[in-house]
Order: sequence, then C-alpha cells, then structure tokens
Amino acid sequence: MPQVEKLKIFLASPGDVSTERNHVVKVVEEINRTVAPDKGVVLEVIRSENAYPGYGKDGQAIINEQIGKMSDYVLFIGIMWNRVGTPTKRDISGTIEEFKRARRTFNRIDQPEIWFYFRSMTEGVKTKIELEQQGKVKRFKNSYSKNGWGLFREYKNPSKFRNKLREHITLWLSNRRKKRVKKSSTSSKTNTRSLSTEKASASKLKTYDDPKKVGVSSNIIPKRQISTIKIYKKSTTKSKAKKSKSISTSGAWVLLNDYLFETQSVEMNANKNLVLNILIVSAEQEANLRELQSISHYHTRRQIIYAYQNDAYMVQVESVETKSIKGKTSYIVTLKPTPQSYSYNIINYYGYTFEQVAESQIRFLLLNEIPKSADKAYQSTPDFIIRENDYLVESKGHIITNVWKKWITEPQMFLINARLAAVCFLKINKIVEHILELKILFISKNVVSVNFRGQIRQFHYNKEISVIQVKGKCALDL
Repeated sequence: MPQVEKLKIFLASPGDVSTERNHVVKVVEEINRTVAPDKGVVLEVIRSENAYPGYGKDGQAIINEQIGKMSDYVLFIGIMWNRVGTPTKRDISGTIEEFKRARRTFNRIDQPEIWFYFRSMTEGVKTKIELEQQGKVKRFKNSYSKNGWGLFREYKNPSKFRNKLREHITLWLSNRRKKRVKKSSTSSKTNTRSLSTEKASASKLKTYDDPKKVGVSSNIIPKRQISTIKIYKKSTTKSKAKKSKSISTSGAWVLLNDYLFETQSVEMNANKNLVLNILIVSAEQEANLRELQSISHYHTRRQIIYAYQNDAYMVQVESVETKSIKGKTSYIVTLKPTPQSYSYNIINYYGYTFEQVAESQIRFLLLNEIPKSADKAYQSTPDFIIRENDYLVESKGHIITNVWKKWITEPQMFLINARLAAVCFLKINKIVEHILELKILFISKNVVSVNFRGQIRQFHYNKEISVIQVKGKCALDL
C-alpha cells in the first residue's frame, strides 16, 4: 500500500472572518477527496478552534504550545477583514503573533510557505474601536507590501475567497509535485553527468547536455483572477533570448489554465472543439498535463483559460489522451470553448464613446496609464470608466510589469508570457473582438514599447467597424 504524506496547514485570523475559516476546512476536505489522493498526500488544517482549555498562561501562549512548532507546518494561511484581532502580551494581536512565528521559521528553514488574504473592508464604520481596528489592518497590509514580505491576495466576499483558495491549493499541490520531480531529475542528471565525465575522460570524448529536456508552467489564476504567467526556462531557448528583442506572435506556445506548453499542432474538429497535440519533453510537463486530465474527470467540469496566438477563451477540458510513436509520448488535449455573451449595447458611456472607453482600458492594461480626471466628484471620469470592471480592478494594470518581475533574467520567455497575458486580458474581458497586431519591443533594459491594434465589437449594424490603435512605452521597473 503506497505511503500517504500528511501535510499540515495552519490557519490564522481574527474572529470576524469565521465564514472564511469554515471555507478553508471545507475546501481542504474537498481536495482530500479529489486532488490529494493522486498526489499521495492528505491535508490537515490546524486552527485555534482545535485548542483545548489550559491554565497558568495567557490564552495565546496556551494556543502556541498546543499548535507546536511552526516548522511542523508546510503552509500558513492568514486572513483579515475589518479587525486585526485581540492584543496579546507579546504583540498587537494573536494573528500577528502567529504570523511572526511563521515568518521567523520560514526565514530559518524555508517553511512554512505563507499565504495572506485580505477581504475588502466595510465602508462607513463609525465607532472608535472599529476605526482603530481597520487602521491596524491597513498598517499591517501596507507593511506586508512595503517590507517585501511577499504577495498577498484580496477578495470581495467569502464565496470568492473559497473559489480562490481552491484554485491556489490545487496549483500549490501540483507545484510541490513538480519541484520534487525536478529535484529527483536533477539528482539523477548529476549522477549521469558524473559518470559521463569519467567515461569521456577515459576515452577523450566530449559530452553534451540533452537539449530536449524542457519544462513549462504558469501562474495565471483563471476567471477574474488573472495576474501573471510563469514558465520554467527552456534550455534550447536561452541562446535565442539574447538575440530576440521583440515579439509579435506567440508562435506555437499555448496557455492552458496554469500551464504553458509548446504545441505540435492546434486544430478545430467537426464539433468545433479544439484539439491540441503536445509532445512531452519533461516529467514536469507530464505532471502538468495529468493535472488537466484530472480536471476533465470532474463531474461538474470547471472552466479554464485557453490562449493561443491572438485568441483567448474560457474552455472546458473534454479529454486528455496519450499516444506514443517510436518512444516519444504526445498528449492529445480536447477543449470545448464556452460561448461568450455580449449583453451590453451602448454607444457612449457617461459621456464617453465606446471607442474611448475601450482605448482607456487598453492603455490601462498594456501601458499602466490612468487618464487624469478633471473632476473626481463625478463617476463619468476616465478613471471610473477603466475601473468599473471588477476584472480590471483586480488586475491593477501592470500586466507586463508583473511578468517582468518574475522573468527579468529571461527576456525571450518574458516576451512570450507578457504577450499571452495581454491577449487573455483583452479577449476574456471582451474589450476587443479581434487582435490585429500586438508587438512588444525592448527599447532599453527596463522599458518596452507596445504597439497594439484591434477591432472592437459593433453593436449596431449601420455603424462602421472601429479599429483601436494604441502605441506607447511601458516602464518595467515600477
């Protein structure tokens, strides 16, 4: 019987997010029934509710003793809303004290991983205590960013938190598996190279690394959570990255939810389903595809993101099959596009034409530009037009710069990722109907120029097709 690894998760939060705390437990129970068994793990959530009564010390000290060492946990999940929590003898709240314990342990042994989620604050609070609590949450949140502790996530309500957490834990489990496979592969490769070196020395022959050992992945969270795309570096593209300073097409690269692959072919069958042929070139790639395969087995198939060249859709994974020819394994992935609806039929919006709205949104997404408003008292400002879409608010612009932060050392991979991320935002947000041109060019070490041209959807049969063209510079170091 295969051995199952237990992974302990610590949950920290004040008492005003009890719904979210229950969601964490329920999401983990769901993942233990679905995804975790394939990974050979079982997740266990530990929270203050698990503590039994004690005497002789303050409450938080008793909890600290009972939960044990933070080094026993692989993941720390913190949540805050309007309250920072009740003060302890050692810190401004029990949640902050627990966070600091986790951070000290992480700085020492790189464990536990730390995730923090902040719910949008309630507006219009009036009491002094409520204002003080919100002020403490704001200061802690600002410190999190200012001190460079990491990346936190924001959400609007408990249901959105639940959906985000499910996606994040699923991706996290997949990445843990990939890291182990990669570590094992690296160890095996080191031993092989040592042996090859000895043989080469004896026979005076040269040895070379296998250029086909490639792995890819990504970090886009689907459906109103898109932020950045991430891939593992591909050894055969490293030399090309130094030569190429621009990109106008994503070529054979395709984005599937959290993963990026280089395809052999992309076709549409008679049922109008997309059929992708992906040649397996690494254990990491195969693990990623198996993750998609598990998605196709769900009773209620959730939607994932698909992006290829100038198109992006929400799709369902219909099937993931394998075939092998002369020892080379390919995965055949069949995707069913989800029909997109266009319910709005406006020509102008608070005094701005639809073309002006689209151009403002494109400039916000691609160039980080927010038009200055002459009168911020009215909702008919360009800033409101841009941010009236929750999707755009959550992205905070900075699509290209966010990708750059992760892939600053790999210019070619940065260009591929940045272009596909932009296509996802523009198409899935329904800002444009057709992308005619999207070129990203390095003009200096930390600045790119973006040249975009696209058609926006027409809502009246007698109106000419509108083409939006945007050119400008995007500073990568913000």
